[in-house]
Amino acid sequence: MVAKVPASHLLLISIAALSALQEDIPWELTCKHLPDVLQYIQTSDDDSELDDACRSLDYILKRFVRQQLSIPKAVMDKVPYLIKHLMHPSQYVRNTSNDVLNTIASGSDEESQVLLDSNILDVLTKLLDDSDRCGQACILISKFTAGNAKQIACVMENGIMTKLINIVTNLYGDLETWRDASWAVANALDGRRSPEQFRSLVLCGAIEPLCKMLAIHSHRFASEGDEGHLKIKTTRRLLRCLDQATIHLSSLQGPDFAHVPNIISMVEEIFTRESYHSYQRESKNGSR
Repeated sequence: MVAKVPASHLLLISIAALSALQEDIPWELTCKHLPDVLQYIQTSDDDSELDDACRSLDYILKRFVRQQLSIPKAVMDKVPYLIKHLMHPSQYVRNTSNDVLNTIASGSDEESQVLLDSNILDVLTKLLDDSDRCGQACILISKFTAGNAKQIACVMENGIMTKLINIVTNLYGDLETWRDASWAVANALDGRRSPEQFRSLVLCGAIEPLCKMLAIHSHRFASEGDEGHLKIKTTRRLLRCLDQATIHLSSLQGPDFAHVPNIISMVEEIFTRESYHSYQRESKNGSR
């Protein structure tokens, strides 16, 4: 058994509190105490300690990200423990470990790949079936669908994309979860996916539910903006996704894609709505 480090739990509380206040600890001090925080991630069996350790680690990693520094290998070595903590009995530990993993997944492709290689998708697949944690899982998955084609393939091959498309097609009551799932789908549709992956997404019905939801909420976007259900940021993300899709949809040929003209019509109808007239379409000005 690895011995507990002598660092006081007070250290973790202090870093976590400063994180909540968005206060900066001197960089040298932050780096000095990173090994102590990591030991708590690995060895603590106290819920409060573990929660504070995760919050402290997230605070420290965000500073690495802001300075465009690679996340230290010592942190990446603790990824299996952080993934394990996603299923911790304590809700606080589950949430804070999820925050750390989100921060790591927001980094480089190499850092995201460590999460995938550590089988994080096995856990996230289960969380997609938990109504209380589905949205949380969708946010993390969206970081992988924003990755490279290999990482998008991991999501698609695990059957997760099918679950995400099912959410954006059939989830009507919980719009926050719908927004989270829609980002994951949109990232796959117009990100670094391969042409084959785009064709598969179209065949799986990824585009139509995005069109339908934008149509339903267009009037609220016009009158309420960020007070509307879809929010400005999500609405603009989905509009960009659909606009980019029109660049590639017309190239899909064959009997499997006989419905593509209908999809193109759905997309074009969205952009005829007065609420979305101000959106500058890249597909119409030659920008990619």
